[in-house]
Amino acid sequence: MNYSKDFFKRETICGFEVPEMMKRAWAAEMEILEAVMDICDRNGLQYFADGGTLLGAVRHQGFIPWDDDIDLGMKREDYMKLVQILPRELPPGMAMAGMYAETERMRRLSFHSYIKVVSDVQYWDFQGYMKRFHGFPYPKLAIDVFPFDYIPRDPEARKIQSLILSFGFYVLDNWEKCKKAGELEEILSFLEKLCNTAIPRNKNTQNDLWKLMDQVSVLYREDEADEMACHYYLIQNPGQHFQKDCFKSTIPMQFEQMSVPAPCGWQQILSRTYGDFMAYDRDAGRGHTYPFYGYLEDELVKGIQALGFSGTVEEFCQKVSGGEMRVPESGKMMHYDIGGNNDGIFR
Repeated sequence: MNYSKDFFKRETICGFEVPEMMKRAWAAEMEILEAVMDICDRNGLQYFADGGTLLGAVRHQGFIPWDDDIDLGMKREDYMKLVQILPRELPPGMAMAGMYAETERMRRLSFHSYIKVVSDVQYWDFQGYMKRFHGFPYPKLAIDVFPFDYIPRDPEARKIQSLILSFGFYVLDNWEKCKKAGELEEILSFLEKLCNTAIPRNKNTQNDLWKLMDQVSVLYREDEADEMACHYYLIQNPGQHFQKDCFKSTIPMQFEQMSVPAPCGWQQILSRTYGDFMAYDRDAGRGHTYPFYGYLEDELVKGIQALGFSGTVEEFCQKVSGGEMRVPESGKMMHYDIGGNNDGIFR
């Protein structure tokens, strides 16, 4: 995708200042989005903007000014097909992370109930990464893809499913806390009884439990349900369930310099998720620290100073991405791909 120099300029939108670096992050994420959309389109898979991306498309025709990520949703059947297709069809330098990833490194990268499509930093040198992703210098570029499942209309079935998922997601989100408190084994044993299955105790226990929760999420068919939801978020917000007809088809919506499909029932989805979704609320739905790359800036500054560059980070990005400056071969891609295993921007 091509962007004019003006796209990357610092800009105040809806009273919020969007810095140059965030503009580069947006452009970089849209490169990953474009790759995923192309794969879905070529394989006849339905997908749609979700969460803040859907809200941004409706309200801003692009990113919410204070948002820094991209969310897609898919019906479970298409989602599982995508899981099988992504590893062989993603372009070089991008990879699927999450419970269904092919390598332990990529499984560890995303312990979540959904998959991520990430820029695989082991593939890139710094120069190539900067060129491909519009001068964005930080790792952990990703977009999220969420599965939507059918909710049983039978109240008792719905109650039991919700109980299992509540315990499962709780222990997965609080794994170390539960282990430290001596609660982990008790909760795992309880889940084994609820699901009538064994949960192996080994280095893959967490990933196996994520997959078990996925199996619980897909227990019910379309003819047994009137509504759909992403179960992980439904557990956190009981009102976040939608008529299944909301996802019957999609309609195109402008999103920055591209078009993204939105679920036909986008009004119900946004109303139940955000309330008055046309009113600005900079804290609504934010589940992570903004910006996602903020904690890496000090390391990047040290790295570029070590290369003898005395300008700002923004000037460095402009020169490297514009071809005016080359990073020596010793300046390999940053090694921040696994949380807690960081050894600097350059290695």
